[in-house]
Amino acid sequence: MQKIAFRYGLQMFAGFAGLFLVAHLLGLSTQYHLRILNGIIHLSFIYLAVRSFRRRFPEDVGNYLPGVAVGIYTSVVGVVLFCIAMGLFLTYDQSFFLEIQSKMPMPEYFTPFTASLFIFAEGIVVSLIGSYLIVRVLDARSEGSHA
Repeated sequence: MQKIAFRYGLQMFAGFAGLFLVAHLLGLSTQYHLRILNGIIHLSFIYLAVRSFRRRFPEDVGNYLPGVAVGIYTSVVGVVLFCIAMGLFLTYDQSFFLEIQSKMPMPEYFTPFTASLFIFAEGIVVSLIGSYLIVRVLDARSEGSHA
C-alpha cells in the first residue's frame, strides 16, 4: 500500500508543481479560479492510486477503509511536498508573495507558512472527501461488473 501511495503521491506533487510553474510562467499564477485544475489533478491521482490498490488487493473490495487510507496517504505525500515547495517559493519570490498578501483580508497574518497551512488544509479536506467517494464509486463498479 505504501509503495502505491508514495508513487502516486510523487506524481500528484509533480502535477501540482507543474501546473503552478506553467501558470506562473504564463502570468496566471494569481488567478484563483485555476485552482479547479488542482482539484482535477488531486482527484485523478487519488483515483489512480485507489484503482491500483484495488487491482492488487481485490479481496478488500467492499471494505472501504483500506482504499480510503490509500487515497489519503497518496494525498498526504503529494500535498505535503507541494506545501513545502510553495512555502519555499513564497519565501524566495517576495514580489509574488507581496502581490498575494495584498489581496488578503488580513495581510499582516499572511506569511509563507500560513499560506502553506491553507494549502495543506484544503488538500486534506479534498483527500478525505475525494478518497471516500472514489472508493465507493470503484466498489460500486466492481460489484456491478460481478453481478
